[in-house]
Amino acid sequence: MLKTIEYTVIDRRGIFASAESIGGNCNNKTHSLSFTKKKKRKLQIKNHIRSMAEPRPGAYNYKTLLCTNIPELFLDKYVARSHFGRFGTLVNFVLRPRRMTCTVSYASEEQAERALLEGGSFQGHQFDISYAENETAPAQKTEEWVDPDVQAELSALQSGWRNEYATGKPLKPTQSGDGGGSSMLLAPPVAAAMSVKNPPATRDRTPAQLRDLENVMRRPAHTSEEKFRVLDARDKLLRLNGTQQKLAGATQGHCPDMCPEKERVLREFQRQVAFYELQPGSDELICHERALKQYSRSSADQETPLPHELRNETALHMTMSYLMHEIMDISERQEPQSHLGDWFHFVWDRTRSIRKEITQQELCSLGAVKLVEQCARFHIHCAARLVAADPSVFDSKINAENLTKCLQTLKYMYHDLRLKGVQCPRESEFRGYIVLLNLADANFLWDISQLPTELQSCPEVRQAIQFYLALQDTNFVRFFQLLMDEDTSYLSACILVAYLTRLRVLGLHRLIQAYRAPRKDEVSSLPLSYIADLLSFASEQEAADFVQHYGLEVNEAGRVVLSRMHTVETEYKLPRQYELVEMKRVQSVGEVVSGEPLPPRDLYLNHRPHNSFNEHGMLKSIAWAAKDQLPGMQQEEMQPQMPTHPPAASKQRDNFFKVPMQPEGTAAVFGAPATAAVPPASSIEGFSFVLPKSRAQELQEQALAEQQRRAQEEAKHQALQIALAAAKKREAELMAIHEAKVAEAERVRQQKLRERQEQQRRQQEELEAQRQREREQLQLESERQLKLEQLRLVQQQEREARKKTKTLEFYQEIFQDTLAEICEQEFKLHNQACRSYETVLDSLTRDLVAQQMQQSLYELGVMRVYIRRWRNYRRSQQQKDSLFNQLPLSFGADDSDRLVNERSVEDSLRLIRRYRLGEPCDYGKLLAGLEEQSWLKLDLWRVLDKCLPLAQPGARRFYKLVISLSGGQEGVQLNYDLDRGLLQQPKSPDARSVEGGYIRGFSQGIGLSVLKIRDNYHDWKASDLAQANGIICLIGLEELRNLKQRLKPLLQASRCHDVAVIVQYPANTTFVEPDIPLQDLCLRSFNIFPLRHSGNSRQRLMIALEAAVQFLAKVTVTKAVGHLQQVETREYLLGNLGSELFRRLKHAAEQDAAIRRGTQLNPQFCADLFNEAVQRLQLVAGEDLSDCPQFPEELRVFVQPLPIESSLPTNRLEHFEPGWHLTERRQRIVQLLERCKLPRMSELPRSSSLAEAQCQWVLDYAQLSQQEDCVEQIALQAIQILQSNAAGYLNFVEYLAGERMQYLLGQERNLPRGVVYKTRTLKSRFLSAWYYELRAPQMNQPVSADEDAQEQEEQPSQAEAQQLDFNDIMSKAEAVLNRCRQRQEDRRTLRDLNRPHKTRTSKVASNQKHDAENKPKRKRPNFK
Repeated sequence: MLKTIEYTVIDRRGIFASAESIGGNCNNKTHSLSFTKKKKRKLQIKNHIRSMAEPRPGAYNYKTLLCTNIPELFLDKYVARSHFGRFGTLVNFVLRPRRMTCTVSYASEEQAERALLEGGSFQGHQFDISYAENETAPAQKTEEWVDPDVQAELSALQSGWRNEYATGKPLKPTQSGDGGGSSMLLAPPVAAAMSVKNPPATRDRTPAQLRDLENVMRRPAHTSEEKFRVLDARDKLLRLNGTQQKLAGATQGHCPDMCPEKERVLREFQRQVAFYELQPGSDELICHERALKQYSRSSADQETPLPHELRNETALHMTMSYLMHEIMDISERQEPQSHLGDWFHFVWDRTRSIRKEITQQELCSLGAVKLVEQCARFHIHCAARLVAADPSVFDSKINAENLTKCLQTLKYMYHDLRLKGVQCPRESEFRGYIVLLNLADANFLWDISQLPTELQSCPEVRQAIQFYLALQDTNFVRFFQLLMDEDTSYLSACILVAYLTRLRVLGLHRLIQAYRAPRKDEVSSLPLSYIADLLSFASEQEAADFVQHYGLEVNEAGRVVLSRMHTVETEYKLPRQYELVEMKRVQSVGEVVSGEPLPPRDLYLNHRPHNSFNEHGMLKSIAWAAKDQLPGMQQEEMQPQMPTHPPAASKQRDNFFKVPMQPEGTAAVFGAPATAAVPPASSIEGFSFVLPKSRAQELQEQALAEQQRRAQEEAKHQALQIALAAAKKREAELMAIHEAKVAEAERVRQQKLRERQEQQRRQQEELEAQRQREREQLQLESERQLKLEQLRLVQQQEREARKKTKTLEFYQEIFQDTLAEICEQEFKLHNQACRSYETVLDSLTRDLVAQQMQQSLYELGVMRVYIRRWRNYRRSQQQKDSLFNQLPLSFGADDSDRLVNERSVEDSLRLIRRYRLGEPCDYGKLLAGLEEQSWLKLDLWRVLDKCLPLAQPGARRFYKLVISLSGGQEGVQLNYDLDRGLLQQPKSPDARSVEGGYIRGFSQGIGLSVLKIRDNYHDWKASDLAQANGIICLIGLEELRNLKQRLKPLLQASRCHDVAVIVQYPANTTFVEPDIPLQDLCLRSFNIFPLRHSGNSRQRLMIALEAAVQFLAKVTVTKAVGHLQQVETREYLLGNLGSELFRRLKHAAEQDAAIRRGTQLNPQFCADLFNEAVQRLQLVAGEDLSDCPQFPEELRVFVQPLPIESSLPTNRLEHFEPGWHLTERRQRIVQLLERCKLPRMSELPRSSSLAEAQCQWVLDYAQLSQQEDCVEQIALQAIQILQSNAAGYLNFVEYLAGERMQYLLGQERNLPRGVVYKTRTLKSRFLSAWYYELRAPQMNQPVSADEDAQEQEEQPSQAEAQQLDFNDIMSKAEAVLNRCRQRQEDRRTLRDLNRPHKTRTSKVASNQKHDAENKPKRKRPNFK
């Protein structure tokens, strides 16, 4: 073993580093560090901290730790906080997922020191931990990582839309040195940081800077790095000139590409190209057509973007179109390289870049709104698509923050555009999303009230409010019904995924409270399937995982034990919601994000990225000022030329970005001719007269001007020399000071190094001694622990022995008691069962004896008939035998044994009989007997009996098979083999055959129909193939390519999706199963059976047919008809709208105060309840059932009739009445229900004579709602019900509705006997508590709560005080009837209303005449 020596070194940042030498390798991340190495490292760090405890310089914060290279599990903030919380109280915790670092702040330095010593390892993963510098930004007061850009934009949006785009801070220019251009472009980071901290007051545009930048721009660029340096110099030159000419307002971009050219070349040479932007076949070269602008965070030292660095609105739309067409749908492809994390972060980064540029340019138009809406839809889609992703891939909270930011931006955009008179077409959709995001906060109701009326009443907002009401009431059943409703869009369902876990937990609480056991020693349970259905889980396994996560137990019987729920520390990880959410998405992801049909691909396919360089790698002349990217600007393709003459100073000032000039011409940029500095001699405004100067004066003035110019130049030169000398002197002083400081620092460093080495030596010695002591202590501790463990083991064994003894004793006692109780109960049950068996046996015996007697009598009668027929037949046969014996034929040449053998002479006897009867020779009949004796027969009933699934014991099964033959030579041969009797007819005792089709019979409890069709022989109809259960297609190998064309019409006509193909191939070849594209046929099961053509092809064909039938029978799934139910029409009406309905309404009135008040005070409310029930029953009866499975009509002859007592109520498809699915038949029942509705009632009378007015009111309504013949009797009975039930009108309405339905059922003649409906629809629409949603109308005089209570107290006393006089009431009713007869002729009866309009007029006159004749003869009922 090599000796390992460790040195602990502390660098200037305070980071602890360990280096190993003499054969050792440094590996801080190893997972198998020995115990000794860990102790050694802790001791070294501890001693070093003690040595540093006294001086403690202020460069570090000793309460805050910086952790780098953290484990991936720390991305879960709960795990990280739990780990660091073990060492002390946490003050702040900041997590940076992208850098894989975190900052931890403790309440004291001792806690931080302990975490530094012991917190650098987590589950075997070592990570770096050190004290944080004081210069580090203070930790945020939150446990969650929040993107600073998101926080900044949200803060700006809260203060107002226009304030966000105010003029930004002035740029911080970099320090300009005396160096050349290369030093300025490649400045070190330290110099850049110093320039940021100490920015100059103004920007110096020195000639050296301009000359260096121009030299860089003049260089040829062939690589990405060279092009970036040229473009960067161009941008710096533009910024130097643009500080004086900056315009007010936001910068409007005109970049035409999806990514600016400078960013493309920068990311290419820095190897920062995303996977989706690479060139095909390369892993580092960028594809300029696919590159998208990357998002960059805002910072204080960031330069203001230039116009050509910002994309215009057209380029932004092109970028979003490319994302929706090419990138969005990658997440749904099953490709190995399509990682969800890379896909999400790429699209998120590019959409953030689009939103940032919209903010920078202050875009507020319909196009900008559309872009932000598409960004919001992307985040909404990811909320459901990536809900089950790992936290390192997708953080739902960060996604929600970005979605909130998008919606907040849209709110302000909608407001600004509304002020301009522009209406956004998608505003209602996103208003609904805003409400759905804030369902847990009721403050959004105030925001909705501030919106226009059309937005407040839009369907999206109204639907979101329904979700809010369901969530506030914890009505999880209503919530999931709304979620599964077709009106709920896919994006709305994606937002609602965030509420599923919370709502399911609350629903589980409600179930536990409702079904919990009343006693403490009892435990109640519910089926797991019931909880899964109630809480809308996709499967029972998902429901089991959910309830087990919250501490509930699922027993072996599949029931959830309703115990107390546990408080979990980690939130339940919700899986992908395929059935609730993702099934609603019927479009691609790009179409969902677009919200409309996708724009054409030509928007980005025909675009060519901009290039500022010519074919020689030189920057184009028009690109010097970036004018080549302006809209409509032609790019110059020629290289910039060098001018031969320097341009004038005035032109240089006007056009700073000139074509590069000679170096000596640069002085003219900052200087001007001497003559320009001297103003004219006379500059007086207005008119002036000056004498002309002589030539001598002009020469004298010129000489004087020249002398002054030279004097100024000499003064400038002397001042420059003095400044240079002072600068050199200052530089020499600074160099001397710097050298002295360097020497002093070196001396101090050497001294500290020697002290550190000495301290390390002492620490090494102390460490060795400490190790020795620790080893001794460890050995003693291990021995002590071993003894304690042995002692504890002995005690535990003794306790277990005592526990087992007591358990056995208790078990014996409980077992004896329980056994006695069970035996007693079983004895009682046995006696009861014996008595029941004897009773049932006696009744069955009597029935069987009666049936056997009847059957015996019937058989005796049949035997008499057939014995009589046998005697007649025998008599005729004897006559024939006598004639046959008289024939002059001799069989003497045959052997006697041969003649006795019946089978050997059967052919001869058949020919003799044919000859005697005079029949012509038919070789088909001659050979028929030979084929019948063949053993190569396929019994289809036997095959189906073995393989066909049985729905219930004893039930008959039915199967319809279609055999399709090809039209070629193979089809002729196969048809010939089938026609020779390959398929056996039914032979069982209960066999029965029916004409029609190829084979149609019943045997072994199976009704079978076989249809044989041939290709190119269109002798079949689509109705013949309808409702087939399987298709067998016999085809040759050459015609296999036309299989798809043959199957398509068969599948459309038969609606069958189970196909078996028998392929016949030559005997001298090997069959290879082909790959046939049949995906678009939507086959449920498909298989190919090879058939080799040889001499015994008949036997092979039978084997192949048997295998094909077995395959089709096994894959046959019983069509789901259990949800359909057939009942008698009269039972359907009276059973649902009769006493059971009003019993439910009375129970609701007892439970709900509003319904009780409505039924007591308003009879129209009771009629509305009945009409609503009729309307809901109409929806059940009128539902379209044409898509439901139907029974083949040709097999109906084999259906066993049901018993008389249960002829109609059934759920068996074969027992449904023919034509039950027709729309006309069902509409007749809907029309009958429509006539059952009660007409509207008039207002209750308020006169003084209440009894007489009430009788008149009842009589008027009876004439309107009942048949004319029984108006008086119905009215009198209704009055009695109304007087006897003073508490409400439900019994009154029940009686009128029942009489009306009885009359209508009696009048209907051609009403269908039965009605078929879906039980699920009846349960959801009719049997639910719908009457709670129907509120009673407001009365004219609302009654307060006190008055209502007082009336309820006074009602019993008034009822006792006032005794009703029955004779008085009947006399008043007769008076009302007498007055009513006088107006009866002018009224229309119910019979007239239900009668067709054409015959209504004629029958009214006849009815009036008949009433007039019978009026004197009408007898009044005796009311006494």
